[in-house]
Amino acid sequence: MNNEYIVNGDVQRDKIAMDIKYRRIRGSDIEGICNDPRISGSFIGSTYKDKKPKQYWNKAYLDLLSYAVVAESFNMDYLMYLDEVADFVSRATFKKVVIAGVIVILVIIAGVIVFSYVL
Repeated sequence: MNNEYIVNGDVQRDKIAMDIKYRRIRGSDIEGICNDPRISGSFIGSTYKDKKPKQYWNKAYLDLLSYAVVAESFNMDYLMYLDEVADFVSRATFKKVVIAGVIVILVIIAGVIVFSYVL
C-alpha cells in the first residue's frame, strides 16, 4: 500500500492528504503509512500547531487543512488531526443529508394527507 504513495523515490504527500480527506485511508492505515521509514523520513516537524476547536471544523476548514500538507506540515500528528477533522466533517455531512431526507419525506406525507382531505 505504501508504494502507491512513493513515486520515483518522492513521497506523494498531497495524495496521502487527499486520501485521508476523502476517507480512502483512516487511523490504522495512517499509522502503517507513517511507520514506513521512506515516508517518515519526509516528515516536516513532529507536531501540527495550528489546530482549531471543533466549532470551526467544516468543509472549508477541511479543504484548507488538506492544503497545508504541501507547504506547512507533514507528520504523523498532522495526518492524524486531518483524519479526525475529515471524519467529523463527513459525519456532519451525512447527518445533514439524512435530516434533509426526513424533511422531504415529511413534506410529502403532509402533502398526501392534505390532498386526501381536499378530495
